[in-house]
Amino acid sequence: MEQTNSRWLFIFILMSLFSILLFPQKAHADSNWLKYFRKDSLLNTYKRSYAVLDDTLWVGTYGDGLTVNDGQKTITYTNRNTRTSPQQDDGLISDYITCISIDEKNGRIWIGTNAGLSSCDLEGKEWIRYTDKDGLPNLVIRDLAIDSAGNLWAGTPSGIAIYDGETWKVVVKTKGSEESSVHSIKVKGDSVWVGTVGGTVSRYKDGEWRTFETF
Repeated sequence: MEQTNSRWLFIFILMSLFSILLFPQKAHADSNWLKYFRKDSLLNTYKRSYAVLDDTLWVGTYGDGLTVNDGQKTITYTNRNTRTSPQQDDGLISDYITCISIDEKNGRIWIGTNAGLSSCDLEGKEWIRYTDKDGLPNLVIRDLAIDSAGNLWAGTPSGIAIYDGETWKVVVKTKGSEESSVHSIKVKGDSVWVGTVGGTVSRYKDGEWRTFETF
């Protein structure tokens, strides 16, 4: 009996494999939906971040740089084609994009990467780089946000870096939190909410920190 059951189980598994190989499952949606993959000029099917300004979509990929689509054309920005010259080490600091934030007030696009922070104007020009030499506590940028005063908040594994347009201020640990590994930053009105890898959630408002969830 056991041999018979084993034989049927083997046949079932074998037929299932043949079914998957010969008749792969397909998800069908409304006829208006289209699928795009790398072969269709989509840079990288592994997307890390998105940002939208008016009708323009900024998309960060993990390894293939940044793409910008305004509905009519697509522009690709990489570490190589944003340099002022092949020998110059400027432009987009890395093609491994982790987060994007748009500062409409000052007309800047902020791009976080695994090797530092880059910034350009809304036209994809005037590139500037920021690293630990400029004041970042860590080169890995996990999240970015612009507060109501126009300051840039950058979350890293080693704390938060706040940029007012001229200088950087680093906050390693918020009040009530013993963890500095920042995972996400969100702005709501005059409040800035910071979440850490360990689960701590803190709020910065009116110059003071308050922790709502502890590590």
